[in-house]
Amino acid sequence: MTRNRKKKLAIRAEADGGSHARAARLHTPAPKEILTADLHDRLINAFQVEGWPVETDGFPEGGIWTSWLGPVWSMLSRPGGTDTEADPDDPDHYDLTTVPELTLITPKIPINSGEAMVLTLPGTTPLTDIVHTVGEELGRARASKVDELVNNAQCSLCGDRYPAAHLLPATEHDRLLHCPFCVFDGDTLGGHPLRLAYLIDALTDEDAAAPAGWSAVTALLACAAGPDFRDRLEGDDGVLRLPLPHWFDPGQVWVWLPPGDLPPALQGLGPGTSLNTLVMAVEAAHPDLRDRFHAEMAAILEEDEKDSPPAAQDYLVEQLWPAVICYAVTTATQFRERPHRQSPWDLLTDGFEEGTLADHFHQIGSTLIPQSFRSMLTLTIGVPLISNVLGLKPDYEH
Repeated sequence: MTRNRKKKLAIRAEADGGSHARAARLHTPAPKEILTADLHDRLINAFQVEGWPVETDGFPEGGIWTSWLGPVWSMLSRPGGTDTEADPDDPDHYDLTTVPELTLITPKIPINSGEAMVLTLPGTTPLTDIVHTVGEELGRARASKVDELVNNAQCSLCGDRYPAAHLLPATEHDRLLHCPFCVFDGDTLGGHPLRLAYLIDALTDEDAAAPAGWSAVTALLACAAGPDFRDRLEGDDGVLRLPLPHWFDPGQVWVWLPPGDLPPALQGLGPGTSLNTLVMAVEAAHPDLRDRFHAEMAAILEEDEKDSPPAAQDYLVEQLWPAVICYAVTTATQFRERPHRQSPWDLLTDGFEEGTLADHFHQIGSTLIPQSFRSMLTLTIGVPLISNVLGLKPDYEH
């Protein structure tokens, strides 16, 4: 083969390679569009499936999809737009092939307290990874904030010490500050649950280390509430008030779970969950809880009224059952997070008084006023019973 022939073959081979490269470039598919609306819908669904209470505006505003995942503020946006007020899926203002950005912050309103957690993830991150990462980081953020707490005030009734901001006025007077376990105590006179509801929301929205017990107070009031509870919360004094959805759907109450090892019934849940998911998990693991309650109630009645004891089934107020489960779990959460403080189980021994419950029921428009005595028994017997069954009480005996 002559030198010229070799050169021609080399030139031809190079030309063929170039044509193949050009052909490959011509057939390379264009980058796919990534729609933020689809990503947002899938994100919301993923957290709902995992049992997180979710709220969302349902539309983008200012170029951002905003939602609230339990105690987490979620924002999905697309960087690089020409108009921050435009829909992030508007091709006239955004390159729709740009990967959207997901920002997750807790607490939900960090203006006064600062962020305890800030996560920034590509919007295309696998959903299972997003849920897992948010759960792990949220648990770490709360634990860190709990460790930093300074107990500089005390509950007006039990005397247990808390950070001043974690004690709330359960009455109309600011001078009487209560912990979550003294709100329904018989010494709490002139309770004001409508005002307390907004104070609980303000605290839990702004503080990632707020006492877990406040969700149990929320659950009890929300479960007991009557049909006109919304009107009473909104008020008629001309002041705009927007009560949060969990007051009318107690299943959406956020419940902090105990740190550390969880009992089998709660395995697989994150650092917290919705009350609805919690109730389903507990009842699936222990379907005989109501039977155990009836048996314990029957034993008490037989002891007190040996001649003709009433039917034990008459004493369980089914409407409050989710709140009973919430109290059992959050009492354990507070015990583990505050190991050197007063035992919350000791406080619950006398933490529910018939007259105080009736007073609160009246103010929230509940139909349970005639059942306040049964409500008291449902709570005082049900909470320690469920705590024992789950193995959450430190003195639990197998």
